[in-house]
Amino acid sequence: MGTGSGWLTAYLPLGSATPLRIRPNPSFRTDDRDATPLILIGNGTGIAGLRAHLREQAHAGRRGHWLLFGERTAAHERYFDDELTGWLADATLARLDRCYSRDVDCGRYVQDLVHETETALRAWIDAGATVMVCGSLEGMAQGVHDALESIIGAERLDRLAEDGRYRRDVY
Repeated sequence: MGTGSGWLTAYLPLGSATPLRIRPNPSFRTDDRDATPLILIGNGTGIAGLRAHLREQAHAGRRGHWLLFGERTAAHERYFDDELTGWLADATLARLDRCYSRDVDCGRYVQDLVHETETALRAWIDAGATVMVCGSLEGMAQGVHDALESIIGAERLDRLAEDGRYRRDVY
């Protein structure tokens, strides 16, 4: 269980209220006029931020994005399958790569997907795609960052960040 979701589902009594705060991340947004393809990378609850971007893109009629996403098990955590399948069908998503870190036949992490798709990732970035990473700071975010650095180089990754083409919402 995630820290927040685990506490909410395992310890907060049904019908109870708890104070929360929403912390915006203004740097994890896209330009409304930008038709550049997105490479969306994340894990766990990071799907929330990535789905928001995909919904926005679908609503605006912008197609051809790529989602690389990981969870623990396919049997219990294939959230939003219908929505993701719909986005593949209408071409909002041009590509969907998923992995499940605890499944015996998969046992890979998101950063492994990044390495496995190195050639395609480089081609998408060369063609102008924006990379957006959302999910756990510990493990996934650093692993993805390191994988991207090994694929395109630290200097180019820094340049993408400066240009607003490498954005992160990690926690």
